[in-house]
Amino acid sequence: MRCSAWSSLAISVCSALLVTAPAGAHVTALPAFLAAGGTATVSLTGPNERDEPMTGFSITVPRDFRIVAARSAEGWSADVHEAGVTWSGGSLAPEADATFTVELEAPVGPGPAGLQAKQLYAGGEVVAWPVALTVIPSSEPSSQNIGWAVLTAVVGLGVLTVIGVALLRRTRSLQEK
Repeated sequence: MRCSAWSSLAISVCSALLVTAPAGAHVTALPAFLAAGGTATVSLTGPNERDEPMTGFSITVPRDFRIVAARSAEGWSADVHEAGVTWSGGSLAPEADATFTVELEAPVGPGPAGLQAKQLYAGGEVVAWPVALTVIPSSEPSSQNIGWAVLTAVVGLGVLTVIGVALLRRTRSLQEK
């Protein structure tokens, strides 16, 4: 069953709202929606809710995402690896927020997706948070949709030709009688 781009978008938005509800206001992503097959800069903001300074922050991305670049927050350095990014070298005081920026290439197919964010502390403690993202249908027509349109047009012309030939033969046979 094929879904239209609008129904895929509606399903994705509803799924994202259901998935993000339990996460609350911990690590958040802005924007939380990425165009399918496109590249977007996502800002991840995380509060340090512990009584000790946060000394690292990392994210892990799903396999169908690609990390294009990561920007270092002030006082932090970013280390990009295949599955994610780790920021280190900085310190985030208790009750403070920090924003880490990453440029992601989204997969071609729309749907809910999630990053895994981890706040790292000097004593080796790790606090993990799910970060919900939604890949929405691209506003540009994809080559797959164009291919289906061409195939539909060719089949439609073929059907019209067969109908036209059948009508022409029937008309001729009626005229001969």
